[in-house]
Amino acid sequence: MKKETHKLVRVLIADDSSVGRRLLAGILSQDPFIEVVAMATDGKEALELTIKHKPDVVSMDINMPVMNGIEATRRIMSESPVPVIIVSSIYRNSDVLTAISELEAGAVMVLPKPHGPGHESFESSSAKYINSVKLMSDVKVVRRQLNGNGTAKKITTNHLRIPHSETCKVNNKAKIVVIGSSAGGPEALRFFLTQISTEFPLPIILVQHIDSNFINGFVSWLNTFSNIRAFIAQNGEKPERGKLYLPPPDSHIAIVNGTITIMNGDNINSLHKPSVDILFKSVARYYLENSVGIIFSGMGRDGADGLKMMKDSGAFTFIQDNESSLIYGMPGEALKIGAACAVLSPKEMAIKLNHIYSK
Repeated sequence: MKKETHKLVRVLIADDSSVGRRLLAGILSQDPFIEVVAMATDGKEALELTIKHKPDVVSMDINMPVMNGIEATRRIMSESPVPVIIVSSIYRNSDVLTAISELEAGAVMVLPKPHGPGHESFESSSAKYINSVKLMSDVKVVRRQLNGNGTAKKITTNHLRIPHSETCKVNNKAKIVVIGSSAGGPEALRFFLTQISTEFPLPIILVQHIDSNFINGFVSWLNTFSNIRAFIAQNGEKPERGKLYLPPPDSHIAIVNGTITIMNGDNINSLHKPSVDILFKSVARYYLENSVGIIFSGMGRDGADGLKMMKDSGAFTFIQDNESSLIYGMPGEALKIGAACAVLSPKEMAIKLNHIYSK
């Protein structure tokens, strides 16, 4: 029998608190397949040590002296790309908005800092931190360019890339747009929602993979720039034009008989909560060809089967292109199984939808 092998995950911890650094290093030391290769006390040092040690994952605090976590993440993604997990104590809503801004800067995940020993949630929060570090170590991130003011700039294209498909036809009578998004998705959403028309006539339902502690803050963050108002969906309400709906924390969202249905999912076999596939498949069953499906950047394959079901039902489907994606897992898996009618950047998707529906 072949002996199972485990990859050693090399981690850099950036935290200006010595107590915080000891806590995180102590938690990671519980796993024999994780090695803390360096610890930084500020963002500038985090950048320098990342370039020097080339870790598999960076565990990044937000508020640090010299250089904060956002700027450090941007520079790491430009100079020495590596998965960055934001791990920080979050108390105020403004802190949550800052943490979510890290996702736009190129971080792959944001987590509350684990509780210390003696807290009732120490074991569960520690396990979540360890599992997240190991999971994100396999993410393949792309290098970003920096523009003149030091912010991340993605390469976008100006032409449509549409795979040959005789089954894809644009339906200008569609009733709903559904979006699946994960790591790298917040950046895509900003491009998309700042381009979509303020008069866009269709409701949009979004499933974003994000820690449940941040979903309310994520909605607030969307509303700082989106041309369409974002809301936490209520069970039983009917989707209304010009509104963007997200599921409540720790819940799935679906369409049943034309109304939004919120489920706790305890009896649903799904790796993700919320699940993109659950939403997409419900939309495919109810709306058939009268819907539009979109998959943005993310790891894994959640949403691929659901998007294929939507396409097979006559819906028009988009996936984000590789050039503009931080992680090409979810879009790539959808492309492999023929689930895409069009492969575009988020900005291009919004422009195309505006042209079709905002008349």
